[in-house]
Amino acid sequence: MNSRVREWCRGLSARTEFIVVTVVGFSYFVASSLVILLSGVRQFELTTSRLLRGTAVELLILGAVAGFLYMRGWRPDRLGLRFSWGAAAAGVPLFIIYLLLYWVTATLLLLAVPAVRTVWVFKTTTHAPYALLLLFLIVNSFFEELMVTAYVVEALTSHGAALAITASTLLRFGYHLYQGPLASLSIIPLGLLFAMLYWRGRNVWPLIVAHTITNVVVFSLD
Repeated sequence: MNSRVREWCRGLSARTEFIVVTVVGFSYFVASSLVILLSGVRQFELTTSRLLRGTAVELLILGAVAGFLYMRGWRPDRLGLRFSWGAAAAGVPLFIIYLLLYWVTATLLLLAVPAVRTVWVFKTTTHAPYALLLLFLIVNSFFEELMVTAYVVEALTSHGAALAITASTLLRFGYHLYQGPLASLSIIPLGLLFAMLYWRGRNVWPLIVAHTITNVVVFSLD
């Protein structure tokens, strides 16, 4: 049975693989983002149950995608998971660049369209143990960078850098729409930066570390 499933998976085209992974990996989050955006919800409370559910959902999706890709012949190295302390340490200066780029982009948006400051402001509050929040943020950073950066760029490499980097950036933008125009538009340059860095270095660890530090700092300041 397992061999038949493996053979069936390996027989799928690269295009079908990409559709399966993106639908399984992102449809829930993009749909949730659109629902929040269209329903007018402007505040979300991260409770213990929501953090547990969010962590479980991301781990389940990662597990399902990992199993599918493994049967397709993918291995961790192909997703940039070759760990080194140097690669992990590179996430610290990348975090600083991340913050500066976000600040510059948000400032330019506010100068060009001052209304984005008030047209949609989304706020997240946390009422859960900090250890659980930290676990969720780490899992989320792994999930996003493995799925939206490493996989998308690797899967579209044969189509060239422009398409791979653009697709990765637009997917990242899509599931952050709920945060409103200021935050979601400010994420576009960050998505471009992360995808370009991955394209050049093919190592996902600097992105995971930078993303994790950013998440921890942002939620600690809220």
